[in-house]
Parts: sequence; structure tokens; C-alpha cells
Amino acid sequence: MYGTRPAACGIAPGRVEVLGNHTDYNGGAVLTAAIDRYMVAVGRPTAERRVRVHSLNLRASGEIPLDDTAPDPRPSWTSYIKSVFAVLAGAGMRTGGMEIVDASDIPVGAGLSSSAAIEAAVARLVLQVYGGTVEPMALAKLLQRGENEYAGVQCGLLDQFSSIHGRADCVLFLDCTTCEHEALPLGPRAPAIVVVDSRVSRKLGRDAPYNFRRGECEEAFACLRRELSRPLTGLCQASMEELDQFAGRIPEPALSRARHVVGEHERVLAAREALAQGDVERLGALMGQSHASSGRYFENSCDALDRLCDLAAAQPGFLGGRLCGAGWGGCTVNFVAPGDVDSFVEGMNRAVVAWPGPRPQVHVCYASDGATARTLELRKANSE
Repeated sequence: MYGTRPAACGIAPGRVEVLGNHTDYNGGAVLTAAIDRYMVAVGRPTAERRVRVHSLNLRASGEIPLDDTAPDPRPSWTSYIKSVFAVLAGAGMRTGGMEIVDASDIPVGAGLSSSAAIEAAVARLVLQVYGGTVEPMALAKLLQRGENEYAGVQCGLLDQFSSIHGRADCVLFLDCTTCEHEALPLGPRAPAIVVVDSRVSRKLGRDAPYNFRRGECEEAFACLRRELSRPLTGLCQASMEELDQFAGRIPEPALSRARHVVGEHERVLAAREALAQGDVERLGALMGQSHASSGRYFENSCDALDRLCDLAAAQPGFLGGRLCGAGWGGCTVNFVAPGDVDSFVEGMNRAVVAWPGPRPQVHVCYASDGATARTLELRKANSE
């Protein structure tokens, strides 16, 4: 692309939110998994005070002046990359001019966090090229802050944590208040993670439903802090009993949003206990309860996601499924018994043949390791 060979590459996976829908920014816990769909960023250092970047998927190029660290007034795809350079420099890491080309097989807009994957891939690339080291959790927090400030998406820590900390054949538990985390094995024969992309696009910018829902959660939290006699650091620290007790003092729709996130936090804790005992089927049942709560209380599902969940539940090997990520489109995530993956996929593909509009796409994934980087040792051509 730029006429020279790259010096290094950064590789980062997408992720699926297994449980913990909208709990991360509410001080709760999440279950997540990195998946074997990746963002790859290759690049080399330059002497210029700018970053030149080209996206093969978008077929677009951009330039980022390194001395302009202010957030863009109208964020675009380059804002995610700008955020990486800004937060790394702000943390004292050495950065500099670069030429970067990125490519990905993560479906964009499907709720698999391609944004966090590009952030993690570029961060690993920059650290590899310029020789910096950042502890994984600290890096996840830096990238989260960058997305908040530079892309206008008020996400919690889930996406960046997942892409950086992924572990093959495991789901990850994260307490978003204490940052306690652990990898929970999915057993000797880990189920497949079948992602069904509804191809209903989501919008997560400054004026998107995501940010409005976050405001409604903050309203419920403020009401509970006034009523409770004990300190409360996040909405998920409240119990369902306390929500019922003070329901008359929390206006709708804030009360319904709170019912979803508090219940979701409790489902995550129950699933953690189930996986510690090797009970993957219990996890699947909790995923179904999560999707029902999303539709009833958080209103972040849609007709396409509900229909895909119903179709998946009728297929062989189905263990559990739900909408994935913020909602309002994107994809569903389904755990499928390893011996039934082919039958499940065939059944889903038959079921969506007459789908109105763009046909949903089925992707078979597995839990994968997290972001990494490497120097590219390019072989010299032999001259004979």
C-alpha cells in the first residue's frame, strides 16, 4: 500500500458478550469470550509527525496528525486509531509517526466489537514498534477511555478487556468494579459459539440509543442512592428486593432498565458458579433468561433478533442463545454442542432462506486467545 514492507503486526480478536448485558458500566460483572475472528494491523515507523492509515475492508485512507490530540468534533473510523496514539502518549509511552494498514474478518456492525479489536491491534502494534510495555488490564482501561473520549461511545470495560485477555476454550469473568477476573473453562469439549449476524445495523455514536440507555441507568442509580441507607457505588450493587421496595420512587423507564441490569448481574454470578461446576447447560438457560429480560425491560432487542433466537432454539445441539452486545440489531450468540454444529448451521441456513431483506449470516466461532503482536521477519530473496 505504502510502497515499503511493514515492520510488525498487531492481532486482536473480536468478542461475544456471553452474559452481562449493559452491566459493565453499571458496576456489575460480565461473562465474555474472545472469538477466532480477528483484526490485523501491520505497520512501520516513519519520521513524520502523523499516522497514515488505510483500511482494506473500508477501502478508505486517512491521516492523523500526532500533535492534534483533541477529539474529532465528528468522530469517524480513524477516531478509534487516533484514540490509541493519544492515550498511549498520555500514559508516557513512546509513540511516533507510522504507516498502518488494517484488515479484519470481524463482521462490522454485528455487535462483535470490531472497534475494540482495532484499538487493541493498533495498540499492540505501536507498543511492538516503539518498545513500550503496558500491563494488560491497564491497557484495557486506557483503550476504554480512548473510545469514550474520541469515538463518543460511552462503553464500559467489557470490549477492550475481552480482546486483550481472551483465553482459548474459556469464557472470561470480569467484575467491572474491582477488576477481579478469571478464565472459566468450557469443558474438555468446548461448545461452538455460533454467531448469527442479523445484518440489522446498529448505531453507537453520541446520539445513539446506547447513550440514552446509559442515562436512564444513571437516573435509576441516583434514585437508589437517595433512598438506600448503605453506600452504593453502582446500580448492580442493588438487589432486586431493593428495587421492589423503592419501585414507587424510581420513574419509568429508569425502573425497567434497572430491573434488567440488576437481574443480569445476578445471572452472571449464577453462571460463574455453574461453570465452576462444569454445568454449561445451566449457562445456556441463563442466556435465554437474559434475552427475555432485554426485550421486556431494556428494550434493546428487535424483531430480527427475537426471531433469530427462536429459530436457533429449534435447532439440534442448541444450548442457549441471546442477543450479543449493545443490542438494537447486530447479532445473536448461541452455544452449540460440538457434535451438532453442522446440523445447527444447516438448520439455521434453511430457516432464513425466505428472510425479508438481507439474509442473516451464520459464523461458527470458538473461544480464542487475546491480542498479541510480533515483529515481521521478512525473508530476503535468494540471488542465484
